[in-house]
Amino acid sequence: MDRFTTDTAVIRRDVDRFDAECHAGWRVIGGTAPNGGYLMAIGARAMAERAERPDPVTLTAHFLAPPALGPLEVHTELVREGGRHRTVAARLVQDGIECVRLLGAFGDLGRAEGPSKVLREAPGWADPDTLPDPLAGVDEGLVPEIFHRLEHRMAPTTMGWTRGEASGEGLHGGWCRWPDSDTFDVLGLLFVADAYPPAVFDLGVAEVAWAPTIELTVQVRARPAPGWLATRFTTRALTDGYFEEDGELWDSSGRLVAISRQLALAGRPRRA
Repeated sequence: MDRFTTDTAVIRRDVDRFDAECHAGWRVIGGTAPNGGYLMAIGARAMAERAERPDPVTLTAHFLAPPALGPLEVHTELVREGGRHRTVAARLVQDGIECVRLLGAFGDLGRAEGPSKVLREAPGWADPDTLPDPLAGVDEGLVPEIFHRLEHRMAPTTMGWTRGEASGEGLHGGWCRWPDSDTFDVLGLLFVADAYPPAVFDLGVAEVAWAPTIELTVQVRARPAPGWLATRFTTRALTDGYFEEDGELWDSSGRLVAISRQLALAGRPRRA
């Protein structure tokens, strides 16, 4: 069993309540809140079991308070029981404090059928074997722990902000895969949708600092094929410190497997 599956495991206590644990290794900055996509995946694992449907076709999370490492409870509610989808609400609670609230529709993508036409294009990054590992040669003490949860190959054109040379396009992306597994399940896509440096860094007008997510929605379109995921994240509107980030995840076969959008807060503008 890979680490992601282990660290997002839940134990059912009754019809609507599940026990879970917030593990180390999934934080953006040591000692701060765990990654939002990781928390979504914990909630989604319980919600899928409650729905008796394996796939979060769409899932929205509002982040209310940062949990600490340690035990969590996931309280679920079956909101609607339809034929193709079941809608479930959930709350991640720690020490009586609600940390995350989620609402999602769950189905079975393995049985999905209907017309298809995708006008979006895959990112077209260079082959991952030709791209550099962004952690190579970097002092271990400077690397956020979350970066070790994925093996990354970042497109150099999106990394200029690390040298003070942001492109101004609001673009980030590259390739990623688990270091201990060749396959992402659909819950892993929730994590990847929130696992990259914010695209707002590439605008070059805000501090390179923690950008807390207010709300994140992920739509899962297909179960990914084994191998690298191609990722692209963009932002087009930074207004008074708020920015949106749109994400696309494409599997190794070139299929669009997830779309995301989040609202987050950027660092304050640099002073002259």
